[in-house]
Amino acid sequence: MLLGTDQALAWVSAARAGLVGARGRIDAVNVFPVADADTGTNAWLTVEGGARAVDDLLASPGGPPDAEAALAAFARGAMLAARGNSGVILSQWLAGFVRRARRDEDGPARVLADALRDAARAARLALADPQEGTVLTLADEVAEAAGLAADAGAPTEQAVAHAAAAGHRALARISATHPVLRRAHVPDAGACALLVVVDALVAAVTREPARDPALWLPERTVPRARDADGDLPGAGHGDGGAFEVMLVVQAPRADLGDHLREGLAAVGDSVAVVGADGWWHAHVHTDEPVAAIDACAAGAREQVVVRRLDVVDAAVGPRPDGWGLVVVTASPGLAAWYATAGAVVVVRCPELPVRAEHVRRAVEDARDESGRAVLVVPGGAVAGDELDLLLGIDGVEVLGADDEARAAVATLAFVTAATSAAAAAALATARARVAALEPDASVAELGPTVDGLVRAVPDRLADLPDRLAGALTDGALPVPESLTVVVPGPLDELLAAQVERVAAQHGLEPTVLADASATRVLVAVD
Repeated sequence: MLLGTDQALAWVSAARAGLVGARGRIDAVNVFPVADADTGTNAWLTVEGGARAVDDLLASPGGPPDAEAALAAFARGAMLAARGNSGVILSQWLAGFVRRARRDEDGPARVLADALRDAARAARLALADPQEGTVLTLADEVAEAAGLAADAGAPTEQAVAHAAAAGHRALARISATHPVLRRAHVPDAGACALLVVVDALVAAVTREPARDPALWLPERTVPRARDADGDLPGAGHGDGGAFEVMLVVQAPRADLGDHLREGLAAVGDSVAVVGADGWWHAHVHTDEPVAAIDACAAGAREQVVVRRLDVVDAAVGPRPDGWGLVVVTASPGLAAWYATAGAVVVVRCPELPVRAEHVRRAVEDARDESGRAVLVVPGGAVAGDELDLLLGIDGVEVLGADDEARAAVATLAFVTAATSAAAAAALATARARVAALEPDASVAELGPTVDGLVRAVPDRLADLPDRLAGALTDGALPVPESLTVVVPGPLDELLAAQVERVAAQHGLEPTVLADASATRVLVAVD
C-alpha cells in the first residue's frame, strides 16, 4: 500500500481541514459550468462525506483500520456524498487514486505516479462531455509531473511535492485556455479544489504542514464576473438546463455507467456518473427533472435531490430572515415547482424510502455559510420514524405538512412571507383545510368542496411551536387567502378554468399543480 495508516488518516484530515478553509475562496471563483458560487462548498461536502465514513470506521469495533480500509471508506463515502459536478469528479478522482494505490509491486514513487494517472483517467471517464482547461486538465498535469519525477528516481516525498508544485504552476495557464474562465479572469474552481486535496496528500506523505490555501487562492469580494452585457459567464442554461438533479442508483449486479451517462446526456449536460461496489452516483443539469430521474430507473433510486441552479440570482434566493427550505415529495413532477420556489427538493422514488440521512444531506445543502436555520416540509413522503430522527437537530424545524397539498401551501407561504418565513409556513399549514376528490367528479364537486373548506378554516391556531408562534406579530383572525389544487397530470384545461372561477368567487388566489403520480384531486384552502 502506497500510504501507511497514519499517512492515510492524515490525508483525510488535511483534505477535510483544507477545504473547510478554502471553500469560500473557491466558491468565489466559480463561474463554470454554472456561475452558482458553490464549487468550494460542494467539494467540501463531498470530502466531508468521505471523512465521516472514515470516522465511522474508526469508531467501529475491532481496532483502527489499516490504510487500505481507511482509504476505501474515504473514496466510497465521498462518492455517496458527492455534491454537484465538481464533487462527482473529485470523488471519482479519489476512487481512481485509491484503487491504484493498493498495489505495491513497483517502488512507492512509481505507485504514486500511477495512482495519480489512474485518478486523472477515472475523473475524465466520469463525464459524458469532458472539458479541457478545467480540473481534468489539471489532474493530467499533476499526474504527468509525478511520472517524470518517478522516472528520474525521485523519492516519494519529492515526487508528490513536485506534482503539487507543477499543478500550482499550471493552474493559471490551463484556466486561460478555457473561454469562460479566460473571460472571467479566474482559475477553474474545480481545479482549485483538487489542488487543496493534492496539497493535503503532500502534507500526509512528507509529514509537513499543508500549503495554506490563502497563500495562493485569490480572495474576491465579487463572486462572479459579468460580461459586457451584464450576463454571468457560464450562467446560461440554454444548452443544459435550469435544474441540477443528483441521485444514487443501486444495481449490485449491473454496470450502469454508460447507460446512465447516455440517458442523462439525452436530457441535459454537465453529466457526471461515478460508481463503486454496485452504487452509482449520477449528476446532470437539465430543464426536465422528471426525464432525468426516469433515465436512472434501471436500478433502485434513492437520495434524489433537485435544485434550481439560478435561484442564487433570483428574487427567491437566500432569504433576509435567514431560513432555508427543504421539501420532500413523492411526485417527481412537482420537484421543479418546489425547486423554483427556492427549495432543496428530495424526491421519493417507488423503489426505496426516503431516510433521515437523505433529508439531513438536503439540510446541509440548504444552509449557507452562516449555518442558517432550515425548515423541512415532509409532504407525507417520509416515514414517521425517520422524521423522528430529525427532531432535535440544531437549526432544523420539521413542519407537519403530510400531503402534497399542504406541502404546496406551506411552500407558497414560505416564499411569499416578507419576514418570519418558517412561522408563516407553519401558520398556513395549521389553518389549511384539505379535501380529496375523485378525478371524474372534480369539476362538479369543486365549488361545493371549496365552500365547505372556506367555512372550516379555523378562527384561531393552536399547537404551534413557541418560537414560531412568537414570530407572529398580530392577533388577527385568519382569513382564507389562497386556493391550491393538485390534480393528476397533465393539467386539464376545464378543471384549471373551474379552479380560477371558484377562487374568484371567494376572493382566493388560485394555484393549480399537475402531479402525474396523483390518483385524486387534492383541494386546499388557506
